[in-house]
Amino acid sequence: MSTSVYSRYRAAFAQALAGALGVPAADIEPQVKPAEPAHGDLSFATFPLAKAQKKAPPAIAAQLAQTLQVPGLEVKAVGPYVNARFLPLPFTQEVIDGVRRAGVAYGSDAEDGKGKTVVIDYSSPNIAKPIGFHHIRTTFLGHCIANLYRALGWRVEGVNYLGDWGKQFGLVAVGFKEFGDEARREDMAHLVEVYVKANKRAAEDPVFDEKAREFFRRMEANEPEAMKLWNQFRETSLKGFKRVYARMGIDFEHIEGESRYQGKMDAVIDQIAKKPGVKESQGAIIVDMPYADGEPPVLLKKNDGSTLYATRDLAAAEDRYARFNFDKSLYVVAQDQALHFRQVFRTLTEMGQPWADRCVHVPFGRIHGMSTRKGQVVELDQVLDEAKERVLQRVKENVAQGNLETTDADALSEQIGLGAIVFGDLKHNRASDYTFDWDEVTSLEGHTGPYLQYAHARSANVLRKGGGVPASYDPALLTLPEEQALVRELMRLPDTVKAAAEQYEPSLVARLLLDVAAAYSRYYTAGNKDRDKRILVEGNDAVRAARLALTDATRITLAAGLTLLGIPTPENM
Repeated sequence: MSTSVYSRYRAAFAQALAGALGVPAADIEPQVKPAEPAHGDLSFATFPLAKAQKKAPPAIAAQLAQTLQVPGLEVKAVGPYVNARFLPLPFTQEVIDGVRRAGVAYGSDAEDGKGKTVVIDYSSPNIAKPIGFHHIRTTFLGHCIANLYRALGWRVEGVNYLGDWGKQFGLVAVGFKEFGDEARREDMAHLVEVYVKANKRAAEDPVFDEKAREFFRRMEANEPEAMKLWNQFRETSLKGFKRVYARMGIDFEHIEGESRYQGKMDAVIDQIAKKPGVKESQGAIIVDMPYADGEPPVLLKKNDGSTLYATRDLAAAEDRYARFNFDKSLYVVAQDQALHFRQVFRTLTEMGQPWADRCVHVPFGRIHGMSTRKGQVVELDQVLDEAKERVLQRVKENVAQGNLETTDADALSEQIGLGAIVFGDLKHNRASDYTFDWDEVTSLEGHTGPYLQYAHARSANVLRKGGGVPASYDPALLTLPEEQALVRELMRLPDTVKAAAEQYEPSLVARLLLDVAAAYSRYYTAGNKDRDKRILVEGNDAVRAARLALTDATRITLAAGLTLLGIPTPENM
């Protein structure tokens, strides 16, 4: 397993402290924290040692600092803390060379999850409905989490678990007879129109609603004509979905739906009947286990014999473990479904499944305020269209003003628009709600995707103007405070990737990229005030080469992080 530069220095510092204190390094390492930047890079607080040593913490820190010698670190006492600072060499070269050697795979560790498998259930739209704005979070979060695990060497089985079973399909089927146009049978937009009309009709007409329920019962009975119509409409929806996913650069290992478990659910119910047991409640079959006051029971079959989400999710969990022997099974689904997944996982535990604790619900908050110029957002495609349209206006303005060069404004706007929407979501803590704002997400300034894409393009442009990537450089020449600050930001990506995967939190990567871009911007603009600080400094080829090497490492780090987030990386903006 490869070790990041930061982790290596942190471990060496902890080992030295442990040796001086006569305790295991494993006891010390959790106590080594990032230091205040003004005082160093690593810090160890001596307060817990005061009672045993019968000394004041500052005295303990001073004594420890005098005894410690760690290659590559400058160790000093700062009050009650023992702090360590990375020496410019070999630290600077280790970071830059590590980034450039890894390329766009920087931050990855193929050995970390070697031999492990994670199943990730995400996106999961319903057939005969569009991929709507409410699918943004599950789709982007799930895609990024999948990328993070792939980067760490896990075998990823991404599952797009379609809602292709249930009464809602009965609505489409019976609705098509009344509202459908045979010539548009393979037009997904038309199926959506039919569904909307049928859903409205069912709410007003109990007879029509019962016809939809009856059609679903025919599906559950595997009636040939019903299944033929279901399959035709399902394929029409899949074609529409795949086009949108391709636009976003998203692919799945498996596209399968609830229908996969048709005919397999009675076996699961029989298994539950043995342990923990089932019982009848108002004509329905439920899992027989204790429930909290007010908690609804886990329904397996309704009184008309049709199955429910819980039944199918239990069957799916067992099927996925049988197929993939997973080490983790993640469900990237809204916080609203927290009770559902707690109950499904608890049922698996009560069934005696030893892998039940490997199933994890990865919840997320809601988006507020999202709308388009055409009104309330319905389709994700529509959101991407509007993002592109808004960006295209700005791109054309910047081209006209001579601030931007591009040979294909349309393609560039598509890339920037997608980056705006993806980053606008992923920069937020997964569990929090947020308010969507068009002007904010499409801005070239601030905490936005276009800002990061611009930082990447700017670094690529500096390299082009500088004659390309230098074959060799002298890291000892990178002594400016802005340079050392930037190197420290680049250093963080590998550890951030691991933390983001462990916490299922892409926002950690998003926020790091903002820090990298900000540090590079400060470095770049420092040259506007002082010619000697310019990256493309004149009259000193050695310094110029060193600064281009650092710029190259910055470009690579931004590209690596943006790729993990699922954001395009244009080289001209």
